[in-house]
Amino acid sequence: MSLARRAARAALAASFISGGIDQIRNPQPKAGPASPIAKPIADRVPQLPNDPESLVKLDGAIKVVGGLGLVFGPFARPAALLLAGSLVPTTLAGHRFWETTDPEQKVSDRVEFFKNVSLVGGLLVAALDTGGRPSIPWMASKAAHGAAETVGEAAGTVGSGVSHAAGALTGAATAVGGAVASGAGTMSRRSSRKSAKASKKADALKAVAAAQAAKAAKVASKAKDTKRSARKSRADSAASNRLAKAKGAALTAGAAAKGAAVSAGVAAKDTALAAKEKVAATTAH
Repeated sequence: MSLARRAARAALAASFISGGIDQIRNPQPKAGPASPIAKPIADRVPQLPNDPESLVKLDGAIKVVGGLGLVFGPFARPAALLLAGSLVPTTLAGHRFWETTDPEQKVSDRVEFFKNVSLVGGLLVAALDTGGRPSIPWMASKAAHGAAETVGEAAGTVGSGVSHAAGALTGAATAVGGAVASGAGTMSRRSSRKSAKASKKADALKAVAAAQAAKAAKVASKAKDTKRSARKSRADSAASNRLAKAKGAALTAGAAAKGAAVSAGVAAKDTALAAKEKVAATTAH
């Protein structure tokens, strides 16, 4: 902040600092005029006191803090707004010249009223002063203007791109149409050739199917003959088994008869020898 600006703000803050200190030290003279607005303000803002003297002291403290901030603080612009806001209830409470009946007092109140209005105007100027730096509205306007230009350029670029894309799409559609037509003709010829090949394959498959059917009939006939032979073979095998069993039984019976005959012959021979010996003995006597 330049020296000239600081000096101007110090001069503007001097009356607020001195008046605020006086209100804090001696609030009674201003408590009476503040009575009509103390209660309405307290009703609207419950955090504020409804006692006129306390309200006058609070207003004095705001003026002192705002005045010091206007001169020395880094928040000079918010301090100016704070002081401008504190002047409104002070002016309405202490300088109601339209209600005063005394001519001299009415003139004095009217002068103080408009003096405070002038102070509010000066404080608003101080609040809007950026010290040579770009203000927020100016920066916002510049940013909006830059954004608008960027959007316009982007829109132009997009429009050009869309036009080129539309032309490219038109050409591509034409090329695709020709390719589709050519492909359709090619596909038609290929379909005809494939149909002929499929017909020939179908005839060949029919012939193969007929041959396979004949082979299947022959195989079925052979299977029937094989089945009959198998049945006959099983019958012959059963007869052979029975014959073998009969032969075995006959051999066993023959062996038994032979053994019996041999035993009978031996016994007969022994009997004949015994008889012979007996006859020989009888003859000898």
